[in-house]
Amino acid sequence: DLLFATVNLARHLGTKAEIALQKANEKFERRFREVERIVAARGLEMTGVDLETMEEVWQQVKRQEIDL
Repeated sequence: DLLFATVNLARHLGTKAEIALQKANEKFERRFREVERIVAARGLEMTGVDLETMEEVWQQVKRQEIDL
């Protein structure tokens, strides 16, 4: 239901929902790859990282993108 409502809202706003979703997925994948890189640089495994650390790294990656 949420996805359907979002698509209808996007259409109402004149946004191409498929393209917007594709771009959002690309952004998520780019950020997640950077999270993986940072975690590995810290000598950690993704499977062993606690949620607090994961959130900290995720926010760091977001700030880095904004600062560019």
